[in-house]
Amino acid sequence: MIQEKPNWGKKLGLLTPATNLTVEDELWRMRVEEVTIATARIVIDQVEWKTEQDLERFVLGVAERLPETTTRVMQAQPNGLLLGISSSNLWGGIKTNTEMKARARRDTGLELTTPVDAMIEGLDVFKARRIGVVTPYPELADAQVVSFFKEIGVEVVAQKGLRCKSARDIAEVPPAVLRDALCQVRVKGVEALVTLGTDLKISRVAAEAERWLGLPVLAVNATTWWCALRQQGVTARLLGWGTLLEDH
Repeated sequence: MIQEKPNWGKKLGLLTPATNLTVEDELWRMRVEEVTIATARIVIDQVEWKTEQDLERFVLGVAERLPETTTRVMQAQPNGLLLGISSSNLWGGIKTNTEMKARARRDTGLELTTPVDAMIEGLDVFKARRIGVVTPYPELADAQVVSFFKEIGVEVVAQKGLRCKSARDIAEVPPAVLRDALCQVRVKGVEALVTLGTDLKISRVAAEAERWLGLPVLAVNATTWWCALRQQGVTARLLGWGTLLEDH
């Protein structure tokens, strides 16, 4: 008897903030036939960021609501989980990321692929230890970003925060602003560029920028998708989404 493939192939449960429009859109555009995405949205406690405390409430609130979100996505019986937010799992460093993954494993029996995992693996591919970083965050997050990368042995040589005033504003940053931000952090001595903020619509821009900046550009959504696919044993190469997905 011929063994038929499952209708939906491997299923990845995507956990992303309810405000996030970009990560789901970009991942579906990067979808390969072997993998289907099942999205569960995380309820956001603090959408507007008028004070430093507002941003921290947003970041910590996402982590607190992950268990209820994984419960919903597990009804689709995914093969693995994918975290579609980067601030909450780097806030506080590797310890936070480890704790989030351990909680997901206890609750679901599945591995949670996070942007932190992806950035560590992606930077290792290029042996990059000095980077320029673009984020959408207010100033409070800058030190958290530098501290996280320092913990994994990577120096942030240049950082550009776009100072978005709410979670919803991130998806509205225009391509021209994103291109300019990448140029600003392409300074002497950097070995790769990194973008954080999964709601930034930057994956295509980053892939194009690799050509005219002459460096790897690790956009968070494309990098996390690459990491999740490889962890599921999917080795498809995708054109137009950057060097990692094209060549690795």
